[in-house]
Amino acid sequence: MFRIASFCLLVILQVVTSEPPPPQCRRIPRVENPTKCCNFPKIFKEEDFKDCDIALPHETSSKPGPPDCSKQICLLKKYNLMKDDTEVDKDAATEFLDKFAESYPDFKNGVEKAKEYCIKKDLPDSKVCKPTHMVFCISNIMFMECPKWEEIDDCKQIKDYVEECKPYFENTN
Repeated sequence: MFRIASFCLLVILQVVTSEPPPPQCRRIPRVENPTKCCNFPKIFKEEDFKDCDIALPHETSSKPGPPDCSKQICLLKKYNLMKDDTEVDKDAATEFLDKFAESYPDFKNGVEKAKEYCIKKDLPDSKVCKPTHMVFCISNIMFMECPKWEEIDDCKQIKDYVEECKPYFENTN
């Protein structure tokens, strides 16, 4: 998960800003499990991850980088978020996120920013397939907009990193 998050944040960073980030923002601090730092509600069910052969966020993956695109497509199809085998249904994804925000109002700000940047605008081309790119875009923005950081272990490093480096990940257009 750590490698995936690093990869995706750097992809987003390269796309949204024309100026290079300062050195301290080029690498995410090494934290054993950064997902524990924000009490983030589950968007998808664990059994759906397992059905689609996707490692759970708290599990380590032996293969660095994003999961195989077919696995992301499998997950999104379970929630009727795909138009076909290659294109995410943006209207369905928006509705899905709106329902999530209704259930978890503390995350409404993150949902709104994720919809604005990851759904309403066309994501730039990347080596990652579009469904995977969108899922990680949404996840990263919602993580950066965490409404309440956990005060445990080394989470302060992640929180400080996000607060200092967030402007380099936000859309400056």
